[in-house]
Amino acid sequence: MKKVIRAIDYIVTAGGYIAGFLCLLLVAVVVYGVFTRYVLHIASDWIMEVSQYLFCGISLLGTGYSFMEKSHVTIDVLRIRLSAKTQQYLELVQYPIVMSISFVLIWMGGEEFWRAFVNNYISESVVGLPLWPVWLTIPIGGILLLLAAISGCFKFFLKVETK
Repeated sequence: MKKVIRAIDYIVTAGGYIAGFLCLLLVAVVVYGVFTRYVLHIASDWIMEVSQYLFCGISLLGTGYSFMEKSHVTIDVLRIRLSAKTQQYLELVQYPIVMSISFVLIWMGGEEFWRAFVNNYISESVVGLPLWPVWLTIPIGGILLLLAAISGCFKFFLKVETK
């Protein structure tokens, strides 16, 4: 079972690293946009749209990794006042909730991706980029989040540490 958990964690971590790379790419795109606009006095039509696409990828591909590393937002002020048993119960309850959200992301995001892909939807901007790549990040992000929740659930019940 440890090998399965490690494999899942590896896939989710890969999504986190891809999100990190997209962060670097986003910074490069924004710096390029600022430089061309304010130094060269040339406006680029594609900077904002590409930045939005990258931000979607960062947000969705990094969510599973964030959940797996327990670096998501928690209300620590309330949590530390609870007993250890209540804290454990809350940790257990989060997994089915996150799995449910993941299924919605996979299902509905998958439908939107497929619709955009099959119908060749493009953005309404001057650039007219295809919309399917940004829609694809939704079901992929949902899959990564689901895998992180499954891994966390296994670790919770089997008391397995993989690090």
